[in-house]
Amino acid sequence: MAFRTIYIEKAIKVKLNLNNIVVYYENDIYQINIDEISTIVFDDPRCNISLRLLSYLCEIGINVIFNNSSHMPIGSIQTLYNHTRAPKKIKNQINWDKNTQIFLWTTIVKHKIKNQINTLKLLEKNTKIDIIERLNNEIVLGDLSNKEGTVSRIYFKELFGNTFKRFDENIVNYMLNYIYQIIRSKIAQEIVAYGYIPALGICHKSEFNLYNLADDFIEPFRPICDYYVHQILKNSTEDYLTKELKINIINILNENVFFDKAKYKIHNVIQFYVKNLINFLETGDTSYLNFPTLCNT
Repeated sequence: MAFRTIYIEKAIKVKLNLNNIVVYYENDIYQINIDEISTIVFDDPRCNISLRLLSYLCEIGINVIFNNSSHMPIGSIQTLYNHTRAPKKIKNQINWDKNTQIFLWTTIVKHKIKNQINTLKLLEKNTKIDIIERLNNEIVLGDLSNKEGTVSRIYFKELFGNTFKRFDENIVNYMLNYIYQIIRSKIAQEIVAYGYIPALGICHKSEFNLYNLADDFIEPFRPICDYYVHQILKNSTEDYLTKELKINIINILNENVFFDKAKYKIHNVIQFYVKNLINFLETGDTSYLNFPTLCNT
């Protein structure tokens, strides 16, 4: 199983040679076996990448992310026809049972909040946990009163300080956005691999968002990412995304989480998790509902 997340910047060109990615720098050449790669992040718009390589990466289903000139993830590659029964799958997706979708969204929200509570406990930030637990227990089917939003405002101030606002321009949000986008693209890739359309969400419905379903599925991963971003920031005084910080952020994909009573790397869990949620939406069988949680050690 692929396990490596590759970060490439300041390369002159990148091409395919047999089953290897060849990265050319001014004074060095590196080869990376493609079978080992789960995700590649290209962080230099000046780099020449061969079309043959991109086509092959798309064909075999490697998650490819491109950063913009501000070094933030801006796009990814999705394969169009890598599932032989995609038309049937898409028809099923359009007809997923509405009550099953509502139940799943409610369950996702509650597990996201449980992970937020776990993150706060691990970081010994306990003053608001009772309030968050009460709000989580009050969530009804569909979360029509948006308890999730209320919890998030409390949670982020507890995690990063009373002055923190989620969408301000600061190093915390830069880092959160970076890892969220990487996880989001990986989830979208798995959705496509199973023959479905990421744009058709169960709660997120924006007509301008090609990743609505990925944005539904990502929620329990966010507090896990928050924990590791908090830990990275403990050892950093930077106020912008340095190369070292970006590598540390990308390496969050290699952290262990609990899933279905076992430990797995995050990038592996995403595959199992997406498959399980889709199976639930197709069948309504609650035995498929497993969610990632932080490892305490």
